[in-house]
Amino acid sequence: MTDFLMLQRIHRMIKELPRPRLLFRKGVTAEGFFRPYMSFSEYTKARIFGSFDEITPVTVRFASMLGSPGTADTARNIKGMNVKFHSGDGDYDMICHSIPVFFIDEAEKFFDMADAFTKRYSFDGINTRRFWEFIVENPEAAHCALRLFSKEGLSGSYIGMKWYSADTCVWENAAGGRYLVRYRWLPVVEDREGSQGSDKALDRLSAEFMAGFDSDRAVDDLEAAVKSGAFPQYELYVQMRGYDGENIAEITKRTVLWDEETVPAVAAGIMKLTSVPDGALSRRDTTSFVPENTVEGIAWRGDGLGDIINYMYRVEELERGGLE
Repeated sequence: MTDFLMLQRIHRMIKELPRPRLLFRKGVTAEGFFRPYMSFSEYTKARIFGSFDEITPVTVRFASMLGSPGTADTARNIKGMNVKFHSGDGDYDMICHSIPVFFIDEAEKFFDMADAFTKRYSFDGINTRRFWEFIVENPEAAHCALRLFSKEGLSGSYIGMKWYSADTCVWENAAGGRYLVRYRWLPVVEDREGSQGSDKALDRLSAEFMAGFDSDRAVDDLEAAVKSGAFPQYELYVQMRGYDGENIAEITKRTVLWDEETVPAVAAGIMKLTSVPDGALSRRDTTSFVPENTVEGIAWRGDGLGDIINYMYRVEELERGGLE
């Protein structure tokens, strides 16, 4: 006799299981809060940055850009840290990467890049021939490639990494003034017992050894830190410049850094992660982030490449049932 209650339970379990992502498939989610150091109301209407007393809950997902859910955390990779601010005005999704520049800035090159990068045949995480063919054909990608194949591309922990906004956003104040903004998160690393080297760069041999010894090293390190009370913290810095409509395309290129001397980074606040969801069907792999999810006072600057990436995130969100 068929046990319909059991079938219903199995159906529910399958429905709740996360569906695959195109990129950033392996990840871990943590929760905490963000607090600004001062009021930025002169530059933005966003309550997140309204005053020192404004504490905003956050959901953060760390992930590796390339590979499958079984890929080793120490494999050479671009890592991602997406932050969802749960403000009184709605949710704001901040998309960040571990390398401050990207390979391309033109929409028509996205599919060639994805084709070259999404199949892994080596520890370095890519089909080497196709990868370097793409770099040679697109010299603007060389900067990002050099950083990827430096020690910036190897890490054994999410806790000690630096994170950079994947795009340039627009802040708007109550008077209608507009500013171009880029974000940067710097870790506040403290020595702790049992640390797996959060603030130490890895060499290739060490990373390969750790890949075989503990493929979930970064995930385990984050969970262990939170459970031990050594809550990971990151300081947010912002680079801000006036909104010049004539040179927007050149200024906001994802392949170019802003000069630190002319556009200094200003400390804006601090984020502390205080919990990691438990359970096989937890929010670990179902949390969705979409670049165009913004709040009043912060505008998403959509362009050709941005539209494609935003659509990718949106489709993935819908495929996973729109779970937060």
